[in-house]
Amino acid sequence: MKGDSRASTIKTVAPLAAPGSESDAEAQALIKEARERARRRRRRVALGLVGVLVVAAGVFAVARRSGDGVVPRRQEPSAQPAGAPAPVVQPRFFADAQGSGEGNGPLQVRAAGTGALVWQHVRATTADGVTGLAAVGPGSFVVALDGTGACATQLYRVRLNAGGRPGALTPLGPALPGELWSLAVGDGGRVIGYAISGCSKGASGYLGVLQVSTGRTRRWGDMSLGGVSTGNLALQGPLSMSANGRLLGFAADSASQADGLFTQQSVRVLSTDAPAGTAAERSRIVYRQAVPRAADGSSVAAASLSSAGTSVYVCLQSATRTHATAKIVSYGTMPGTPRRTITTFTVRGRAQGLTPPASCSSMALDTSGQFLLVPYSVRYLSRPGLDLVQRVAKINLATKAISTVPVEMPGSGGISQEGGMSIVAW
Repeated sequence: MKGDSRASTIKTVAPLAAPGSESDAEAQALIKEARERARRRRRRVALGLVGVLVVAAGVFAVARRSGDGVVPRRQEPSAQPAGAPAPVVQPRFFADAQGSGEGNGPLQVRAAGTGALVWQHVRATTADGVTGLAAVGPGSFVVALDGTGACATQLYRVRLNAGGRPGALTPLGPALPGELWSLAVGDGGRVIGYAISGCSKGASGYLGVLQVSTGRTRRWGDMSLGGVSTGNLALQGPLSMSANGRLLGFAADSASQADGLFTQQSVRVLSTDAPAGTAAERSRIVYRQAVPRAADGSSVAAASLSSAGTSVYVCLQSATRTHATAKIVSYGTMPGTPRRTITTFTVRGRAQGLTPPASCSSMALDTSGQFLLVPYSVRYLSRPGLDLVQRVAKINLATKAISTVPVEMPGSGGISQEGGMSIVAW
């Protein structure tokens, strides 16, 4: 065969013979023979391919057939692809403390799905209640408690077991001098932000950051906290922190330098490595508005920084004689980012004493950054001072889906009015 191939190659590249000559007839015969050989080669290749397909089909059929003759089901198109990240689920529990005219109550743990009370520190009172609360991760929290017999605050780490019951409190760093008003946690609990006031009425308050591993702190002053400390910025709602611990977020009323009256409301972000100074000069304004002059004007009640630090969720409250609203709006932390309305809660009825009918001032973002917990309304079962029901909304920020659970809370039964949840974390 190889000899024939070489011969045919030599003859086909030879000079063409004249038509009708003996050489031309020989060339035509050689061409015909070459074409026939090519057809036979193509036929053999085709038969070989058919054989391969038949064998492959047989192997596939055997592979699909199990020992008892059952063929496994195909994977459904909607099944989770291999290696894809698991979907984010909301935390199973959240922690809270109930507020009143005398301060915060003890630590409570509730089931996020139903709002049912799982655990409560029954021996604690408002005198030694929780002053700060922030989530490190699902079932893990940092708690601030008043120091014993002194104007000081001690931070603790606590973890929940599978049933939602907390373990022992583990102290974090030395006691902080002063009264703590809010906590925020980032970088897996390695960075803790706090708002703290002095020990005497009128002492200036400040924002601080603690690096847990080194014990180093930074602070930014001139903060007014709870009406007991002086400052150019009055904190509204809780502090919040980006997941990496590099940004603090908060809402505040700012005072005019001319007369000291609060004229502007703002939402701010502050770098946790900013140099020392006042909170006003070191922070950057994300959103601002004038202090509402009318009773039914919309007021900034709280702000919660997203886990990435690229946006902030702002609580805007307003009320009339017949109903109250709590609107949650998202603003980008960089200029030019459009606002986005998340949802609006509307509650009919007038405020009763210290408790407005609709509020989102204690809202909290979970550590995944996908779910916002909003205690937004309180309803007394009979009259203030007796049992009440707090409505708590859980918002999926990706889909805007909202689920709501009722949370039953005890009243004081006396003159002191008990309110809803003053602080929450999950």
